[in-house]
Amino acid sequence: MGRERELTLLCGLLAADAGSLVVLRGPSGIGRSALQEEVGRALRGRGVRVLPVRFGAGRGERGADDTYGIGPLVGSVRERFEEFADAQLADALQPVARLSQTPGGDARGWAPSMVGELGALFERIGLRGRTALLADDAHLVAEPAPLLAAARRCGWPVLVTCEQGTEHSPGAAELFTAADRVITLGPLADADAEALVRRTVGARLDEAVPDALRTALGPLFTHPGTLLSTLADLRERGRLTAFRGRLCLRAPAEPIALPDSHPLLRRAASHGPLAPWLVSSVAVWDGISVDDLPLLAETIGADLAACGRTLDRLIEAGVLVADVAGRVNCRCPALAAAAVRRTKVFWGAGLHASIAERLLARQRGGGGVDPVALADHIARGGAAVDLGEDMTGRLLDLAAATAGEEPERAALLCAAALHRLPPTAPEHATALTTLLTLVVRTGQYALLGDVLSGYPDPDGPQVPDGPQVPAAVPAPLAELRLAATLVAVHTGEPPAEPALRSLLDEELPGGGRIGFAQWWFGRQLSAGGRAEERPEGRAPIHWPGVPGLISSDEMEILSAALYGDAEVCEGAWRRAGRPAPSPELDALHDAAAVLDIATVTRVVLGDRYRVPETGPLGVYQRVVRSHRDADWSQAMSAVRELELSGHTDTLVHHAARLFAADICAARGEFRQAAEWLAAAAPAPRLAALRAWARIGLFSRMGQDRRAVRQARKFCRHLHRAGLRVGMDLLLMRAVGIAVYVKDHDSAAYLLEQTEQLHRVGGRTLMTESVHLARGLVRPDIVHARVATGLARDRGDKAALLDSCLVVARFAEDPRPWLREAHEVATHCGASVLLERIRAVTRERGVPAPRARGRRGPAAGTEAAIVELIGAGMTNRQIAQRLGISEKTVEHYLTRLFARTGCRSRVELAAASLGGRLPAP
Repeated sequence: MGRERELTLLCGLLAADAGSLVVLRGPSGIGRSALQEEVGRALRGRGVRVLPVRFGAGRGERGADDTYGIGPLVGSVRERFEEFADAQLADALQPVARLSQTPGGDARGWAPSMVGELGALFERIGLRGRTALLADDAHLVAEPAPLLAAARRCGWPVLVTCEQGTEHSPGAAELFTAADRVITLGPLADADAEALVRRTVGARLDEAVPDALRTALGPLFTHPGTLLSTLADLRERGRLTAFRGRLCLRAPAEPIALPDSHPLLRRAASHGPLAPWLVSSVAVWDGISVDDLPLLAETIGADLAACGRTLDRLIEAGVLVADVAGRVNCRCPALAAAAVRRTKVFWGAGLHASIAERLLARQRGGGGVDPVALADHIARGGAAVDLGEDMTGRLLDLAAATAGEEPERAALLCAAALHRLPPTAPEHATALTTLLTLVVRTGQYALLGDVLSGYPDPDGPQVPDGPQVPAAVPAPLAELRLAATLVAVHTGEPPAEPALRSLLDEELPGGGRIGFAQWWFGRQLSAGGRAEERPEGRAPIHWPGVPGLISSDEMEILSAALYGDAEVCEGAWRRAGRPAPSPELDALHDAAAVLDIATVTRVVLGDRYRVPETGPLGVYQRVVRSHRDADWSQAMSAVRELELSGHTDTLVHHAARLFAADICAARGEFRQAAEWLAAAAPAPRLAALRAWARIGLFSRMGQDRRAVRQARKFCRHLHRAGLRVGMDLLLMRAVGIAVYVKDHDSAAYLLEQTEQLHRVGGRTLMTESVHLARGLVRPDIVHARVATGLARDRGDKAALLDSCLVVARFAEDPRPWLREAHEVATHCGASVLLERIRAVTRERGVPAPRARGRRGPAAGTEAAIVELIGAGMTNRQIAQRLGISEKTVEHYLTRLFARTGCRSRVELAAASLGGRLPAP
C-alpha cells in the first residue's frame, strides 16, 4: 500500500540485462517483505522467474551455524524443483546441499569451493530463463554477501532486504559495500496508512477509527507493522466491534495501547529489568526532565547512575524521545498505555502519591522543595497522600494563584484540597464553588465526580416517602446539586451516592414541575432505577444561581432554553440585559430546538464554559453540527461513538438516534432508519424532533401523503400538549413535503400553524420557517430566497437541501436551485434525494446538474471504475482490482449516475465510449 514510487524504482533497477544487487533496508515492521513480494509479482508479470529465499524462516539443519545462509537457499530450490523443469538441476544442487551440512566452514578451501558450487547452481537455473533472487532478512545471516554476490555474477537480479541499524556488523557491512544500490524504506504517507487500515479491516469501518489510531500511535501511525499489529490486538481484545453494519471502536475514550509483542516493548525489555519500570514511570508522570530523575530513582528504589544509563539507552533505541528542552516522553501515547499495562506498576495515582510522600518528608526535614511540584504530585496522588491542615490551606492558596493562567492545574489543586476538607469545614463551600468554576471553565468533569464520590448526606430533611427540600435552598446544598447535575450531564452517569441521587430527584414546591433525573435519565434515581412514565408539559426544576459561578438570570435562561420554552427564555434573556433580537439569541433558540445543550450553555456562559470532547454533550454536539453541515458520515460516526461509550441512556442519546434515523432514511437505508427511530424513547422534550424524523422517513420511502397526514396529526397533538420546542423544524419539513406532492389544503393548514407559532413565539428564528412556508405555499420566490438565505447564514445545509429541492419545482429558472441541492446531496450521500433531484430535473426539462468536485484521485478512481464496467466486471471484481471496498464502488457509481444522468451501467459504459461522459 502506497509504495508505487519504490516499486517502480526497484523494478527498473532489476530489469537491467546485467546482474545487479539491490539492498532494501528499513526498520522492523516498515514493510520490507511486503514490498519485496510485490516486486516478485511484478517481475513474474514481465516473464521473469523468481526464487525467494527467507533467511528468517528455517536455515537448514545447521540452524544458527549456517554462516552464509546456504540452507534456506537449498530449501527454496527444492520447493520449486518442478517449476524449474530441469532434470540436471539436481546434479548442481547436490554439492551445494552438502556444503550446507558441512560443519567446518573455516576449513582450508571450503569458502572457494562454496563460491564455485553456488555459481554452478545459479548458472544451471539461469539456463532456462532469466531468474531473480529475492532474499529476505539478510541481517539474520552472519555472512550473506558471498551467496548473493555469486548470484549477481551469474547475471541474476538480486533484491535483498535488511533491517536498518544492522549495517555496522561485519557481514552486513560487506553486503552494503558490494551492493549496486541501497534503498531506505521510510514510513507510509498518511493517506496510504489510512487506506491500509480500511483495506485490512475488510468491513465497513467507522470513520472515527483511523483518527483514533492516528492520535494514539502518533508518528507510528504511518508505520505499517505497528498499524496492523495494533489493529489485530484491538480485535483480539474486543475493542473493535461490529455495530449496526459498521466496525467501531468500543469505549472510544479508553486509551489504545500497543500490543505486548510490539518491537518497542521488546526493545525496552532488552535493556534490563529497570527499563520497563522507567518507561512506565515516564508514562504515568506524563514526561520527566533530567532534574526529576533523582527523585524518580529514589521512588522506585533504583541506583541513580543506572537510571541515567538506562534512560540514555532507551532514548537511543527510540523507545523514549527527548525534546529540545530535555524533557523525556514516550514515543507515542499508545506506547505509554502499553508500558503501564505491561508493568502493572504505578497505575493511576500511585506513583505521584509515593513521590509526594517523599517530598513531604524532605520538607519536614528542612530540605528545599519546589512548592509547585509538591502540590502537583499531591493533586495527582489523590486521597492517598496524608496531609496536614497547613498543606490543605496552601493547596487552596496555590489554586487561587494559578487559576488565571493555569486553570487545569488549579482545578487539580482545588480538588486535592476538597478531598481532605470535611463538608463542615468553613473553607469547604468556598472551595467547592471555586472548583465548580474551574471545572466549568476547563471541562474536567470527571475530576468533579471524584470529589463528589463518597460524599456524605447533605443537611436537609429526609422522609421515608422521598426527599423533600424547603423552598429556600441553602447555598451549599445548591452548589452540591449543581455539581451533581454537571457531572451527570457531562459524564452521562448518575452519581453513585444516594444523597446526591436524591438531590437530582427533587422537585421544588409548587407542582407542575419535574425533577432533573426524570427529565435527563427518564427515571427516578432514588427509586431503585425503576423507569417511570414521563408526564407531558412539565418543566424541569429551576434552581437558584450560585454566586461567583452562574447568576440566577443565567440559570433561568438555561432552564427555559433546555426545556424549550421560548417565551420564558427570551424574557429571562431581556431581564439579564442582553440584546433581543440578536444573533446570539437566535443561536440559543436554534441549539435549544435540537437539545444541543453544549451550545446552549456556551451561548449563555461564553468563555466561562468548555465542553469535553469525549462526554455525551460534546459527542452529541458533533452529531448536530455534522448533520447541519451535511457531513453525514461524521454525524453517524458520532452517533455510534455515543452508543458505544458505555454511558447510561440520556436525553441526548435519544436525540442522536433521531438524527441517525433521518440520515439513514435520506440514504435509502430504511430498515436501519426504522430501527434507530424505534430505539429513541418517546420523551416529551423530543416530541417535535421525533415527529420531524418520522415524517422524513415516510417521505424518503415515497409515502409523502402519509407523511403529510402524520404531520398534521403531530401538530395538533403538540399544540394541545404545549410542546412547541422544535416545531419550526417539523413545520418546515412538513410544508415542503405537502407542496412537493401538491396537497394544497394541508400546505395551507401547515402555513397557518407556522404563522400562529411565529406570533406566539415572537422570536427571530421563526422568520425563516414563516418565509419558507409562505414562499412554498403561495408560491413566492422572494420569500423563498429570504428563507434559503437565512438557512445559508446559519450554515444549515441539510435544511437548505430540502428547501432548494421544493423551490426548484416552481422557480422560473430551477437550475441554480437544483445545482445547490445536487451539490449538498452528493456531498452527504443522500441517494434518495439525488433521485428526487433527477425527477425534478426531468419534470422541468433542464440539463442534469453536474457536481463541481475537485479533480484528483477521485476523478482517476471514477475513470477506472467506468473502464472496468466496460470490461464487464462486477462491483466485487472492480473492488478487488482497485483495492477498495465494494461499498466504495457503489458510492462512486451513485455519484456517477447522479452527475451523468445515466440510469444503468450499460448507459454509463456507452456514454464513456461515445465521449459523452462529463468530467467531475
